[in-house]
Amino acid sequence: MEPRNFSSPDATEKSREARLNKLRERRAKAVTSNSDAVLQPINSDSKPRMIRSPEAMRSPEPSIDRFSNRTDSRGEGRDSKIKSLPNRNGREARPEQRPESRSENRPENRPENRTDHNTELRNTELRNTELRTRRKPNNPPRPTPIKSPVKSFGWQLLRLAIAGIGLSVITGTALSFWQNQQTIRAKSMAPEIVTKEETSKTNQDIVPLDLKTEATALLAKIKELAAKEKDLSMQMMMVDLDSGTYVQIGANQPIAAASTIKTPILVAFFQDVDAGKIKLDEPLEMTADVKVGQAGDLQYLPTGTKISALETATKMIVISDNTATNMIIKRLGGAVALNQRFKSWGLNSIVINNQLPDLEGTNTISTQDLATLLSMLDRGKLIEPRSRDRFMDIMRRPVTNTLLPQGLGEDARIIHKTGDIASSVGDAGIVDMPNGKRYAIAVMVKRPDNDQRANELIRQISRATYEYFLNGGKLPNNQNSAPTGADAPNASNSNNSTNSSTNNSSNSASNPSNSPSNSNNGATSTIETITLPLPNANPSASPSPNNSR
Repeated sequence: MEPRNFSSPDATEKSREARLNKLRERRAKAVTSNSDAVLQPINSDSKPRMIRSPEAMRSPEPSIDRFSNRTDSRGEGRDSKIKSLPNRNGREARPEQRPESRSENRPENRPENRTDHNTELRNTELRNTELRTRRKPNNPPRPTPIKSPVKSFGWQLLRLAIAGIGLSVITGTALSFWQNQQTIRAKSMAPEIVTKEETSKTNQDIVPLDLKTEATALLAKIKELAAKEKDLSMQMMMVDLDSGTYVQIGANQPIAAASTIKTPILVAFFQDVDAGKIKLDEPLEMTADVKVGQAGDLQYLPTGTKISALETATKMIVISDNTATNMIIKRLGGAVALNQRFKSWGLNSIVINNQLPDLEGTNTISTQDLATLLSMLDRGKLIEPRSRDRFMDIMRRPVTNTLLPQGLGEDARIIHKTGDIASSVGDAGIVDMPNGKRYAIAVMVKRPDNDQRANELIRQISRATYEYFLNGGKLPNNQNSAPTGADAPNASNSNNSTNSSTNNSSNSASNPSNSPSNSNNGATSTIETITLPLPNANPSASPSPNNSR
């Protein structure tokens, strides 16, 4: 190895030239040795290796640089054109050269290792080339798997099922919300609907009086009886419930109702019983605002006493209890609600303005409305058959029987309710005769302060009407002349008998058997030449004008 001489450029050039010559020789030897090498196929189990011929294995060849061609072809020109840069002193810098001794002493540059190193590099290149050739130049795209139609259809069904469930939930929620709204609306409109249904049913039950033939003979007789008492104002209505024969005198004129207004109140009570709004055994409390006097025995019970609804309604009619009447009015919703119900029946003259006892006569009624109401009940309208039976039973039991019942025969039956205040007196009911005739009659008389002639006039009209239907629509011959002498009605006797019946009526609250109809101790009263038993005359008894019955 030649020592480097750093003193002159010529020595450097010679050293470089010598080195290049050595590299050329090594390259030539490496090419010759490579041509003698035998390539072995690459096995998957072992690493690829190159088998060399025995001649090549005997003499190791020096390794060559892979980039020697680049160095040979371009190195000379590059080295010839490279110029040294000037240093700080302005002189040209010499290229730094490493001593060849160092490169020669490296393990890879040793002659015995150079051949193995080059062989390894060559084998690596061949292995990489073989791997590249084994790979497919263009990998085709991975084919898309074909989906099964059955699976595709199943997925579609699953999606539809999920969508259907979702729609069902949404629809159910919407329907539930709508039903809640409808329920709230129905509850708010329930009273109105019930009122409309009741009004519709009531409109179907309204049956006006079927008036066909006027009973002229009876009409003339009644006018004759009323004309005798010029200071009394009488109005009446009678209608045969089978034939339609009728008599009316001022029937559509309102008049003070007194206790006769309790009849339509009882009808309204049973209407609510039929509708389920009231139970017959329902306890009604007697409060201070409904507790009154004048008639009945509930006024003597302590405030807060509870009585069943049926017993209260019964006392309202049987003993004409005013406290019981006020309790029923309150339970039915008050006077305003009842007045509206009466109008829905087509009865415009029946009006409640004050609670009982209405001594001033502000509550009004008309004989036409009373006869119409009784006619509808006889035809099975307004209330159900069971309630109608109870109504008829209660209306058959009043203890005061001094007016219409006194003009009837022994075999006749009557359901009725009286009314008696100082300014007016009256009675209204349905008479069932033994010959099968049935008629509704209502008579009201406006009078001076508690004048008993009005009571007698009502009895006479009742007797004349009964005789008319009993004789087949004819009046007896002796009816043509007014009774005289001992048969003539006596005003004082009439007053005394009425006063006695008034006292007995007030006592009958505790003893119903003590009614005027059961008292017969010889006193009589003549009504159109027919002698009728009357209660005992009691001169010491004074009238009680303030009683409302």
